Amino acid sequence: MGEEKRRSKRMEINVVIKLNKIQNQLLPLDIREDEFAVNLVNISKDGIAFRSPERLPLNSFYDTTIELWNKEKISSIIEIIRMENRGEEETLYGCRFIGINSADQFRIDVYELLNESK
Repeated sequence: MGEEKRRSKRMEINVVIKLNKIQNQLLPLDIREDEFAVNLVNISKDGIAFRSPERLPLNSFYDTTIELWNKEKISSIIEIIRMENRGEEETLYGCRFIGINSADQFRIDVYELLNESK
């Protein structure tokens, strides 16, 4: 098993979020919509992971809003920094938050504490 490189603990979360393309030259032309839904897999104060059938390039950027179980919303720009697909229909993407504010990072920390106490 590989060495853990993440700075923050990831928590499982099962939520559908929408990503909005941020126009840049790295985006593929085959994304069907400016906004599309993905299945969030986990979250930490530094980033998220999600699954999607869309083919998204590394180092591309998307605007998103994540609604936590308590209905609090976190808005951020994400950058795709990792992708993994082993012949599955959906690719697993790892993303880091860009420009997330400290209050939203604190909300994720609180979510983690509440999640661990269950």
